[in-house]
Amino acid sequence: MRVQDKDKFVFTKNVAVMLTSGIPLREAIQSQVAHAGSPFFKGILARIIQDIETGQRFSFALSRHPSVFEPFYVNVVSAGEKAGSLEQNLEYIAAQLEARAAFKKALNSALMYPAVLLIAVCGVGFVFAYFVLPTLGDLLSSFQAEPPFATKIILFISVAASDYGPLIFAGVVLAFVFLYFFTRTEKGKSTLERFLLHLPVLGNIFRQAQLVEVATILSTLLKSGVPVHESLQITAQSVSNIVYKEAVARIVSPVLKGNTVSAFLDKRLFPPLFIQMVQVGEKSARMEQNLDFLAAFYQKEVQYRIKNILTLLEPFLLIIVGIAVLLLALAVLGPIYQIAGS
Repeated sequence: MRVQDKDKFVFTKNVAVMLTSGIPLREAIQSQVAHAGSPFFKGILARIIQDIETGQRFSFALSRHPSVFEPFYVNVVSAGEKAGSLEQNLEYIAAQLEARAAFKKALNSALMYPAVLLIAVCGVGFVFAYFVLPTLGDLLSSFQAEPPFATKIILFISVAASDYGPLIFAGVVLAFVFLYFFTRTEKGKSTLERFLLHLPVLGNIFRQAQLVEVATILSTLLKSGVPVHESLQITAQSVSNIVYKEAVARIVSPVLKGNTVSAFLDKRLFPPLFIQMVQVGEKSARMEQNLDFLAAFYQKEVQYRIKNILTLLEPFLLIIVGIAVLLLALAVLGPIYQIAGS
């Protein structure tokens, strides 16, 4: 089972506030059990409390639940424990979780309209294919009339859907099931993530979304007091795309040898602005602030590009819907006028 980012945000934010108010860690976590969004999350919090009661560190208790608390979360908490700034580090995590949730919500909202429109078009097509067109075909056969070209096309689709509908439906379902399980494998997930980055138009949006993720996670870790090489290791484990995981992981070894981060950023994945801002941040000891700027900049870029694509997509979808409606109208009304005229 998964724990939603919203539940983790509420838990993290509330514990941070309580620690700032002087409430002991165990009591702060205990107070959040009742507010947990699911029985699964409540059970995890109960086990974390048990570990703390036996003398274990908070970060160790979190690390025993990697499906809920990823390496980024655990290491920021660990850095806070070592530096005596646990409540501040929890605030950093809460801010990152909130920003991530807001970013996902904006993307989902932007994609809602075209998805609903396409589903509506497919639904109307299904109703015509299964209920209207077979009746029209029987009517034409009874009058022995030659249907217009548009009607022939629609009737062919209708007959194919009627005769082979179960097979087509089963084939589509099996294809989706195969893709679902294939993308859950290591190879399948890697293939999909590489493919998404090379899509025309959309590939650039996916790359910029990954830049937001890299900049946000790395900035949060550095602000939490985690050393640069460890921050890079954790960032490589935490980002969602395999290509960027590998790109960030490759920087760790050169940085351990005393090289700068900017010198080893892959120019195919990190644009000149990203590299320059990191370079300036290294020279001025303002890496965290510059990474925050980059995260905000690319987040706005992603939202702007999606808005532009949707602005162009709306008339395109309306044209497709108009053509589909026109084709259906010609297919239905043409034979009726033909029969009436004869």
